[in-house]
Amino acid sequence: MQLVPFETVDEALGASRAVQTRLRDLPSRVVIYLILAACLFPEVGYPGVWRKHTGALAGLPVAMPSASALAQARRRVGAKPLRWLSLSDPLRGPAPNRARRRGQLARAAGGRSGRHHPDGS
Repeated sequence: MQLVPFETVDEALGASRAVQTRLRDLPSRVVIYLILAACLFPEVGYPGVWRKHTGALAGLPVAMPSASALAQARRRVGAKPLRWLSLSDPLRGPAPNRARRRGQLARAAGGRSGRHHPDGS
């Protein structure tokens, strides 16, 4: 995903202390991109998003996690790195209007922002 560079995702994971501590088939960085992609394809569920996410890697050894493994990975990473990303613009730094976007990505991750805003976010 060119709009959210690896370095920005890694910074979000580090800032929220969500970096995995052991080698996994679903590293935290991959889970973040899976969640972001799930926002684009909500109708296909995590396994369908995974297939879309890895489809161009045909012929390479790619993990084929079950739906429950994908959901468990989402829970493991949690909402904090997504909140961090929702409060910053990956290309330009911190967002000028944090309240408007707060919690949108966190809700996509299954978390709750804990606040209600006038625009419904």
